[in-house]
Amino acid sequence: MLGSCSPQRYLLEKQKLIEISIALTSETDLNRLLTKIITELRRLTAAEGGSLYLTDGDKLKFEVAQNEALARRFGSDLRCLKYHEIPINQKSIAGYVALTGKTLNLKDVYQIPDNPPYRFDSSFDRRNGYTTKSMLAAPLRDQQGEVVGVIQLVNVLSDSGQILSFSPEDEGLVLALASQAAVAINNVRLLAAIRELFEALMIYSVSAIDARSPHTAGHSRRVAAYSTALAHAVNNCQEGPLAAVSFNELELEELRFSAWLHDIGKIGVRDALLEKKQKLTTDQMEVIRWRFYLARMQAASALEAAELEQDFAFLEQLNRSNHLPAEAAGRLIALAQKTISLNPDVGHFRLTGPGVQNLRQPLLSPPELMALSVQHGNLTPGEYAEIQQHVLHTLHILEKIPFRKHLSQVPRLAASHHERLNGSGYPFQLTASELSYQSRILAIADIFDALTSVDRPYRTADDLEKSLAILKEEVDRGRLDHDLVDLFISGRVYEGVIAEENQA
Repeated sequence: MLGSCSPQRYLLEKQKLIEISIALTSETDLNRLLTKIITELRRLTAAEGGSLYLTDGDKLKFEVAQNEALARRFGSDLRCLKYHEIPINQKSIAGYVALTGKTLNLKDVYQIPDNPPYRFDSSFDRRNGYTTKSMLAAPLRDQQGEVVGVIQLVNVLSDSGQILSFSPEDEGLVLALASQAAVAINNVRLLAAIRELFEALMIYSVSAIDARSPHTAGHSRRVAAYSTALAHAVNNCQEGPLAAVSFNELELEELRFSAWLHDIGKIGVRDALLEKKQKLTTDQMEVIRWRFYLARMQAASALEAAELEQDFAFLEQLNRSNHLPAEAAGRLIALAQKTISLNPDVGHFRLTGPGVQNLRQPLLSPPELMALSVQHGNLTPGEYAEIQQHVLHTLHILEKIPFRKHLSQVPRLAASHHERLNGSGYPFQLTASELSYQSRILAIADIFDALTSVDRPYRTADDLEKSLAILKEEVDRGRLDHDLVDLFISGRVYEGVIAEENQA
């Protein structure tokens, strides 16, 4: 206790106070900060217990409580303490301090004279079989002099365990630390508000980009949920190779932000590609339809015209298909080799100009043939490469954002969701040694949601069993992490996310 210590001890305690002040200003988590404030104040004053309230409008919210005697009796979690709110008025001790900004140093809370407006609420003592005697209640004032909270310390204990009063020196040190604590609290609250604002803008922006297409709506949210769930499962893993892997809170936040932002680069991809449901657009098929109409007009026989009609029906069916049968490739090439005459005397077409008499055109142009010849899906190599660019768009967009230190890897991590362990991914063909566990988790989450999402334009959704089988196939091909996929499947990590989506 500072009130009875020697000058040398007092100077040492003042030095500790400075060190504590520095430590408080470096804390960025509000709960840890509040706990640290009470812990250090109790240690400096030898108080048996302490509590901290923060202002919330016209109320005080009970945030932290510590009491050595009750902790020994009920456990360190102090479940016996009831968290509550107190009106900011003169009736209670904490309310009076918050309202007036005055410090109260009470030798015995049960011997308060009748004239003060505040009274001690003894219900806590009665409920827990405890006796509060001495109390020091001090305001937490910020830089503007506003009261942002109240600290209450109770029962100063001597070395022999006797309850003493708080000394004037105790009061001065508590007030000095309280001012530092108030600044630290405001700083942490400000950081939290900025973070919440950034996160809200991030989620809104990404959700708006996802919503450009009904097929991708909610994708980033689900990928973030799957990634976070798998990371927590890794933290809970007690055996096997993943038992040595863990993610702290900052790394979990880094992963979650990266997952939310992984597709933000799609803002640079044309809507026509994101929404492409067939190999050719409606306008392109309409042009082909008129060519076939003209070809039928020029047909040498009814049989030839009927064959052309069947050929066009074949093209329509192929245009809607996500798979190119082997026998269809030859038929496509044969059709592309056929031509029609643009002679002005044929049909209803009246083309004029030099060379029109001998002008001919293939039934299928080279770009149309390329689009219809796609083996799987409906994107040509050029279109697929354009969509792949969204990863680089993501990287370039996110590199412009001044992420905090622990989030500095978000741009690279978000841009790695299409990388694969065997180097077959894109855009940088990274290999296993270059891919963190966060990147590996993000890749699994992205693939799984893409497989299970309903009505993607380039394919129908797979059922759960088939989707999980595809993840295993990707492991066998050396593309995904075996241990993470095994945990994702055996631990049924996906179930909680799917359940939440179904309830939404």
